[in-house]
Amino acid sequence: MKRLLTRNSLGAAVALLAITSVCNSARAADCNISDARSRVNLNVPAVVQLPINTGSAASGTVLYRKEAPLSVLTGMHKNIDMSCLDAARKRLTGRIPSAQSGKNIFNTNIDGLGLRITVMYHTPDGAQKSWTLPFDATVIDLNNKTISTDDISLRLEVIKTGTVNTSNTMEFRVPYLVALADNLMVVSLTMKVMAAKSFCAIQVANPQVTLPPIEASELAKNSDPTAYPVDISLNCINTQKASINIEGLVDLAKPSIFKNVADDAAASGVGIQMLYNNSVMLPGQAMAISLPMQQNNFALPLTIRYAKTNDKITGGQVKSQITLRINYL
Repeated sequence: MKRLLTRNSLGAAVALLAITSVCNSARAADCNISDARSRVNLNVPAVVQLPINTGSAASGTVLYRKEAPLSVLTGMHKNIDMSCLDAARKRLTGRIPSAQSGKNIFNTNIDGLGLRITVMYHTPDGAQKSWTLPFDATVIDLNNKTISTDDISLRLEVIKTGTVNTSNTMEFRVPYLVALADNLMVVSLTMKVMAAKSFCAIQVANPQVTLPPIEASELAKNSDPTAYPVDISLNCINTQKASINIEGLVDLAKPSIFKNVADDAAASGVGIQMLYNNSVMLPGQAMAISLPMQQNNFALPLTIRYAKTNDKITGGQVKSQITLRINYL
């Protein structure tokens, strides 16, 4: 009788062990995260249009900033099953394969531009956690079962770190930017940086230029009177070509000379000429501007002078109005 009970007990123990083994196998099958179908691979495409103040902005200026959930950035709503992971494996990591050019700012392959990326997680209770790359954070307090691409957001910031050298579109890619728990979710970044649009603006310190007086008799016998500088500069960004032309009311017989339009005590036989780099300008005829490497606030070689329209000159006031036009691309 004892021997029979022993056999029954042994048989029951073997049966229990077999059942336990079957249960463990079933759980392993349910939690097979090596299955490619259970992983979420995302790519964040970002197009950065540099602003027109890129050249003049100080180092450290944030030139571009975008913040949104992964579902918005990637256009994909995905759920990530966390139920199979034990606490030790619930980690969120952020990495970027480049040298730092400042605190949490990383170099890109574009001179003068750095990248700062912050990851944010919105907890089920409404709170928010954030980490700036690089980081390796325990996320044991994440939802125990499922999180979605709506729960995790990225903040992308492009920061000026020096002289920006880009005249066209450039791209770079950062694989494995953010990874979640045994690569259950992997986020990569593809960023396209577009140079600032061409832009030029005239900077005029004083729109009215006053010339020193000159004797009428001296001007009458002088075919090349003194020219005086005009304090006008040009502020351009990412400009490949530029030219300048002038407009205004001119003497019909001598179209390079702007008419004297003074109302009171006007002089006769005299007007005003404008010169660019010592060459007399003509309305309607553009003159090419030699653009320097540094296009911020560079002076234009403009001068003005008295010019006679007649051999007989009488003294008085001289006033002319000249409009400058800048063409650029």
